[in-house]
Amino acid sequence: MDDELERIREQKRAELRARAAGTAEQASEGTSQTPSEPIAITSESHFQQVLTQHDRVLVDFYADWCGPCQMLAPVLDRLAAETDGTIAKVDTEALPQLAQQFGVRGLPTLVLFTGGAPAERLVGMQDEATLRGVLEP
Repeated sequence: MDDELERIREQKRAELRARAAGTAEQASEGTSQTPSEPIAITSESHFQQVLTQHDRVLVDFYADWCGPCQMLAPVLDRLAAETDGTIAKVDTEALPQLAQQFGVRGLPTLVLFTGGAPAERLVGMQDEATLRGVLEP
């Protein structure tokens, strides 16, 4: 269990480093590319910034202790790398106000935002084909 938590923490650190590097690159290029890794949301303002920068964002509301969330994580990583969809991850333990704002009562909850507004909601473990269908316009 401790090894699993440490792996998740290291993955989050890597995501934050990648996001910081990607933000610097995007700012210098003046473009808003689709990230090849899920974006770890760090605050409400960061959440709004991601929704503003990307037209279609699939947001994964999760918790580290949630078994289905852990099973879904590699699927979301793969989709972020292989599709043009943007995937963001909100840790409901770290940002409970965001989870409450969007009525998250079960984990994982996935909400597709288009143009900054919620368009579709999926609760529970989802298969990769379903998520691909949601991400593709």
